[in-house]
Amino acid sequence: MTATSPKIEPRHMQLAAVVYVRQSTPQQLQNNQESTRRQYGLAERARQMGWPETAVRVIDDDLGLSGASSERRAGFQRLVAAIGMGEVGIILVTEVSRLSRLNSDWHRVIELCAVFRTLIADEDGVYDPQNPGDRLLLGVKGTLFAAELHVLQTRMHGALRRKAERGELAVALPVGYRRRPDGAVVQDPDDAVRLAIGAVFERFAALGNARAVLRHFVDNGLLMPRLVQAGPEMGRIAWEQPIYRMFHRMLVNPAYAGTFVYGRVRREITAGDPPVATKRRLPLEEWSIVTQGIYPAYISHETFLANRSKLKANRYNFDAKGRGAAREGAGLLQGLVHCGRCGRQMGMSYGRQQPRYECRHVQTHTGGPMCQSFVAPAVDEVVVQAFLEAVRPAGLEATLVALRELGRERQGADRQWQLRLERARYEARLAQRQYDAVDPDNRLVARELERRWEISLAQVARLQEDYESLRQTELRPLDQVEAEDVRRLASDLPALWHADTTTAVDRKRLLRLVIAAVTVTVRPGRHGADILVLWSGGARTAYRVDSPGMGDHLRTAASTLGAIRTLAARMPDHQVAAALAAQGLRTRYGKPWTQIRVASMRREHGIATACPANTGGRTSRADGFVPLKAAAARLGMTMAAVRVWAHRGVLTCDQSRDAAKLWIRLTEEDVRRVAGTADTCGMERVRDVARRCGTPINAVWERVRRGEFAAHRAPRGRDQWQWWLSPRPPHSAPEHAPLPSARRTDA
Repeated sequence: MTATSPKIEPRHMQLAAVVYVRQSTPQQLQNNQESTRRQYGLAERARQMGWPETAVRVIDDDLGLSGASSERRAGFQRLVAAIGMGEVGIILVTEVSRLSRLNSDWHRVIELCAVFRTLIADEDGVYDPQNPGDRLLLGVKGTLFAAELHVLQTRMHGALRRKAERGELAVALPVGYRRRPDGAVVQDPDDAVRLAIGAVFERFAALGNARAVLRHFVDNGLLMPRLVQAGPEMGRIAWEQPIYRMFHRMLVNPAYAGTFVYGRVRREITAGDPPVATKRRLPLEEWSIVTQGIYPAYISHETFLANRSKLKANRYNFDAKGRGAAREGAGLLQGLVHCGRCGRQMGMSYGRQQPRYECRHVQTHTGGPMCQSFVAPAVDEVVVQAFLEAVRPAGLEATLVALRELGRERQGADRQWQLRLERARYEARLAQRQYDAVDPDNRLVARELERRWEISLAQVARLQEDYESLRQTELRPLDQVEAEDVRRLASDLPALWHADTTTAVDRKRLLRLVIAAVTVTVRPGRHGADILVLWSGGARTAYRVDSPGMGDHLRTAASTLGAIRTLAARMPDHQVAAALAAQGLRTRYGKPWTQIRVASMRREHGIATACPANTGGRTSRADGFVPLKAAAARLGMTMAAVRVWAHRGVLTCDQSRDAAKLWIRLTEEDVRRVAGTADTCGMERVRDVARRCGTPINAVWERVRRGEFAAHRAPRGRDQWQWWLSPRPPHSAPEHAPLPSARRTDA
């Protein structure tokens, strides 16, 4: 670049001389500092060419930005704006590729400089875009530099792709992985991080729903790790409250299956001025490079593919319909029901008096009539009965599996809490060591370190309180009583199915474990439907269901009325309600049967009861129970004494609720036991049993109430009486109806 040129005219001297400085990448800016100094040195060259100090402007806003596009280069845009306003006399660059390596941008600059008679100068000379020869030379240079960029990019992309094919390309790693200095990738050495990641995949395998996994973490107060990818704390693990996006990203990331993937996104150019480049995620089938066994895996590649398929199937409301995740709703088979005519999936409709399964594909997409529809509860009832019959033989095995699964779940959550506490205690000890290491006289530093130590100790105390509180409920292992309750519930699957604590989501998950699909074909004339159940093992079972009549969903089923009629002939209303609940029966509104509802149903249908709640005089019930007053008269005792005996379990009694009428069952054996004439030879007194067993007397009376002992009344002296106990055989224990007030009386 010469100090003077005949192409420089006085009018150019009256305008600004702009020095444009650019380096393509931050690495070049850091490592190739000589190039940057040469570009800044052009300001001195402009002054040598005659421009005053005040007329020389340096634009260096684009340091570290590539010249392949002008979209993000604010300095280049300022330069173009200044040229368009006629403020620039000459542009100085070390080479014209500094301005742009994109032909469209470069030729716009040439056209603009030609219009406003702006000169362009590089180390080879000064160019006037109005001159045809100079313009041709500038165009050729721009084309050569653009071609050079293409060659460089192709060469680098080819090398990068070959490295990616070997799985050696260093890409950003998700949380749970670390890259060693030698480039090898290992699992995070932090036990808490690995345990949290393992819990995500284990819970998703059990629940099949990412939001259910989120609820598990939230309910147990667990945190999720996040790897800081940028900033001064890059590489540090931050523990945060879990959100859905964390789990979804983890489940769809192939790195956790040990798989290296390259080419998951495609860069697409949208026409415009300037063109807009966007990135689009590609489906799994279009990924460029997929290499298994590169990273240490948390799950297998097959499990990763199954997780993606499960997440896709959960998107019930999207175009690519699957079964959908189990959600709250009356339709237990939602996502499983298919149309027997067209084979498409049937949806749910809640707009009528009761839910219906409807096939609306033709109606929605082509404006034709609805393919078919049928009442959902009628189909659900048939399929649920088939399900309960099918899984009954596996009840014990399912119970044992459920107990083991529940134990592992609680142990895993407890382990995460222990590691969280261990990490907090370590941070507290670290803060203490930092405080101990500082000079006590340096109060400026000591005060801050003391404050950090106190915050760490408070965090440990708060976590310990939360852990102990949670451990008393969710995290403690099942005791023997709870385990027996689970076994008892599992042995009575209908009662467990209809229990208030079993949600619609739980029922849907149970059905999906064994049922793959249900095909419904409505018979002509809408007289019923044919149901074909496809089980998970491939077996098929056919059923027929009649179309319910108008208003049937508001009427009590004939089978339920028959059960009430049979039970009312030998039981009072509250025992009838308990028996119906044990059979898994509910009202037509899905509510549990109670004494009031049973009595109301009897009155509505004229069903008599052999065990009325209130009777006058000495009338006995059909089950042999007599009123308290009649029992006291027969025994020659006060009603208060008989009531105490009933509450202690000496006499079999029945009472529906607090303050309700008390009924006593009296047999000849009962009369002999409490009349004071029984032979007590070989028996023990109540206090002797309590002393021998090392328990309070109240505990002995509780055993009497459970039927372990039979109590016999015998005289002691002239006017006193005492109770003697004899063991009962297990099969002869009396049946005591629940007494709401028994505990208060025994106490």
